[in-house]
Amino acid sequence: MPNEQEKFGLPQVLIDFKTKGVTAIKRSARGVVALILKCETTDVSNKYKISDISEIPDRTFDEATTDLIKKCLDGTPLRVLVYTLPKTTVQGVKNTQATLLKQLKHTRFNYIAAPTGTVQDQQDLASYIKAERNNGRKTVKAVVGSVAADHDGVINFCTEEIKVPNGQDTQGRTTYKTYTPIEYTARIAGILAGLALDRSATYYKLTEVESVKVYEDLTDRIDKGELHLFDEEDGEGVKIARACNSLQTFTTDKGQEFRKIKIIEGVDMVTDDIRDTFKKYYVGKYINDYDHKMLFVAAIMVYFGQLAGNVLDNRAKNKVDINEQFQKDYAIIKGEDISKMSIMEIREYNTGSELGLAGTVKFVDAMEDLKIDFTM
Repeated sequence: MPNEQEKFGLPQVLIDFKTKGVTAIKRSARGVVALILKCETTDVSNKYKISDISEIPDRTFDEATTDLIKKCLDGTPLRVLVYTLPKTTVQGVKNTQATLLKQLKHTRFNYIAAPTGTVQDQQDLASYIKAERNNGRKTVKAVVGSVAADHDGVINFCTEEIKVPNGQDTQGRTTYKTYTPIEYTARIAGILAGLALDRSATYYKLTEVESVKVYEDLTDRIDKGELHLFDEEDGEGVKIARACNSLQTFTTDKGQEFRKIKIIEGVDMVTDDIRDTFKKYYVGKYINDYDHKMLFVAAIMVYFGQLAGNVLDNRAKNKVDINEQFQKDYAIIKGEDISKMSIMEIREYNTGSELGLAGTVKFVDAMEDLKIDFTM
């Protein structure tokens, strides 16, 4: 029988899941960006938490560094975690991107970018994300400049010659700054972190951009997992072409829908919400028997119901339950003859401290492609 602590705690789990479901869209628009900037003139590394332009420290960063932070903030993320490193001109440094990434192991953020990094830094950042997502089960993502990473957690931004007005000359004529793909990863990361899950980044307008390089083979580039900006010359200005990540290798576990940034955002949010609630309310607080397992399952089902419509397909059978195959495997390891056990006995089998669940969910995408046939 549950003790008094359990009686008090179980309603909290349901309330927390319901709250997470109701606030999913709002929360999804408030992501955190980790920005790695090589701007220090000596071998030091510093960290700054910045939520808006007014929080950028005075006389701390040079003009170019401040500009990149502002570009990231333009996307309205919840906050930007700025990590500074020595400039590439500083010799014999110990504070490198590699050492910094090791320090970020227990830091929570949604997107990371290194807009002042080298080509090698971009490649290393992509490798870091792959390892964190594949091995560490983290939900972090990176925006890198021109790296064909073939991974759903890496956005490969490739647009060149990004021309942005930055003031006027002495004669009152508009002056421009031209950004590289690597530099503008700061802006893209800010956009993606600040975008709500009820829309896609496809056709997101970058009103500050005057023009970008035109690619005749833009469709082919997108098919290769490249994120691009383009201008259709329709008066709407420069916008994101197709909000895709770099994933190119598709499997039965990861189909083509996994190359859509919106889908991955949904998968990551659901993963984080379930994992965070489990850690907060369940780990160490309840015995791991069948009844408590099913209470957690019921709480997740309530959460799925709250997500139906904007994150999950409300016409799909989104569900979670005890993983019966996991239960069977566990019983076999313990020397049980499962051929003599009923389904209910298998479901109720004591699995020590381990909770094995299995589910089916279908994430809903945004409206992006129109196909229409008229009959005359």
